[in-house]
Amino acid sequence: MSTPEMTLYYDEVSPPARSILMALSALGVKDRAKLVHIDLFNAEHFSQDFLKVNPLHTVPVLQHGDLTLTDSHAILMYLCDTFATAGHDLAIPDTLTRAKRKVFSGEITEPSEHLYPIEETIDALELYLKESKYSALDRLSVADFSIMATLASVNIVLPITADRWPRVAEWFDEIQALPWYDEQQRAGVEKIGEMFREQLNNV
Repeated sequence: MSTPEMTLYYDEVSPPARSILMALSALGVKDRAKLVHIDLFNAEHFSQDFLKVNPLHTVPVLQHGDLTLTDSHAILMYLCDTFATAGHDLAIPDTLTRAKRKVFSGEITEPSEHLYPIEETIDALELYLKESKYSALDRLSVADFSIMATLASVNIVLPITADRWPRVAEWFDEIQALPWYDEQQRAGVEKIGEMFREQLNNV
């Protein structure tokens, strides 16, 4: 068995990390990455070993050869640029589109603390999706993975309902039906949900 070409430091409770896992699976290169779990709830991102990898103590981190990337959007673009074949549906080829449609993503591990700004952002996403089938283009792209990962966490305490956000709800259901969703998203979302329920029980 060959040595993995990449190393991904991640925790499934991190929406940006989950977006990277989805991209790796969708691009068919997950088996080429060594996955190193960093337990955020147990503060493993502050360990001396991990701080040598990323002094900013955040996940995800992707190492590929001599390159180390610590921003999830940069990682998504790098994976597409490096591994997507020409015309691959997930790639965002236009630089201007990339910049304009970097709608949002975040380190949301406690979604109840982010409700009001997130509501405004979902309102904006609703307007975007009235103009385009997906968040960046009229086809699925890694931008959808990034946004979906955050919304999947927010949905725990702020349900994405069709009466309030009809286009977002339609898009949300479609992304959830993708073959990579259960494998790469559900475990992290369920873990966040359990944490949130424990907090409510302790109030």
